[in-house]
Parts: sequence; C-alpha cells; structure tokens
Amino acid sequence: MKKEFLDPKKHVFLWDLHEVILKKTIWSWFITCIRFPRKMEVIRKLDKKTIIILLTFLCERLKLTKKQLVSEELLNAAQQAHNDALIELTIQACSSYTPIKKTVIIIEKLSQLGYQHYLGSNIGQTVFDDCVKKFPFIFNLFSGHIIPFVSPNTGKLIKKPQPEFFYAYIQKYKKNPNHIIFIDDKPTNIQAAQLLGIQTILFKDSSSLQQSIAFFIPESHSTQ
Repeated sequence: MKKEFLDPKKHVFLWDLHEVILKKTIWSWFITCIRFPRKMEVIRKLDKKTIIILLTFLCERLKLTKKQLVSEELLNAAQQAHNDALIELTIQACSSYTPIKKTVIIIEKLSQLGYQHYLGSNIGQTVFDDCVKKFPFIFNLFSGHIIPFVSPNTGKLIKKPQPEFFYAYIQKYKKNPNHIIFIDDKPTNIQAAQLLGIQTILFKDSSSLQQSIAFFIPESHSTQ
C-alpha cells in the first residue's frame, strides 16, 4: 500500500474470504468425509474429470499447487456425472468453515469508523449461499460481493487472479481502483490486483493485518 492515510469517505476494503475471514482445515474435511453416510455411492460414480478436480482441490489445500479451484467447478462435474452423493458431500465439506474471530473484530471496528466492506472471493455460489445462512453476523458487515461468474462474452469462468474479476468488481460498484484496499492471503491474487492500481495487503495473520491497517489510519481514528 502507498503511504497515505485512509479516508472512510472514499476508501473501501475488498476482502478475500478463505483463510482471511473464514477458515477450514484438512482435518475438518477428513471428519466430514468419514462421517458422510453415502461414501460408497460417491466412489461408484466417480469419473476421470471429477477425480482430477478432487485431486487438485486436495493439492491446493496442502499448498502443493497455486491453481485456485472453485467449489462450483466440482459441483458441476458431479452434476454431469449424476453423482448426487458427491454434490451433497462437496457442499458439506466446502461449507465446513469456522470464523477467524480476530479478523471479524477488525472488520467490525473499521465499520464503526465508517468504512465500507466488500467480499472478493473465489467461493462458489452454492457454498456462498450456505455460508450466508450460517454466518449472517459476518455477511451482514458487507455492502456487496464479487465471486466467480461465467463471462457472457466468452462463456469462461472468471475468478481470481484474472484481471476480469477485479474489473467486474470495479464496474459493478463504481469504485476507483486507487481507493480500494484488497486483502488476500495469496500472492498471485495480490499481484494481479496491484497491476490494476488497487492497494493491497497480503494477509498473514490477524495480528499483522491489524498493524498494517492501523499504520494507515490516523491515531485519532485507531482500530486498536
């Protein structure tokens, strides 16, 4: 970010969701899968395409790949394979989030100072809708959101770190890129936003985020 004090009258925050506001672990996925009663039905109807997506999801979770998948991609593959059990399991596993309380507190304090917040996440629509129902106290803090969508021009899925993802947010909410503070835990997404003139903070943990934001807010308006 540039050395410039933030102003709630013009600056807005664009937040990633996964591992910034909500978190989940490999263990939570494992427990969900173990407890799922239709495991054999999932396995019987697996096809090559679905297996590849599943493996990519696992590699992404283990940080073995930089490729970012959307839960909707797996759901679509499961629908094409008529694997209803996998659809149910995917929704359960991908929705097994818990809030990162310290980040939520930061957002609440910034809201009290007059800042607007938006979500910019690669979460799929189905899981997004489920999370909105599970965590209304979090999603009510946001003025809007941008999540992966199919381009009406190309028919391709648009998601981070594609520049079209950020353009869509800017156009939808009529924001000046220089007045957007984008917070994400993935360097590739941060770099893509910076190329468009968006100010950024690479999320490492809630404590370092608190320090980064406080540095750009006048002491009389501190979030501490």
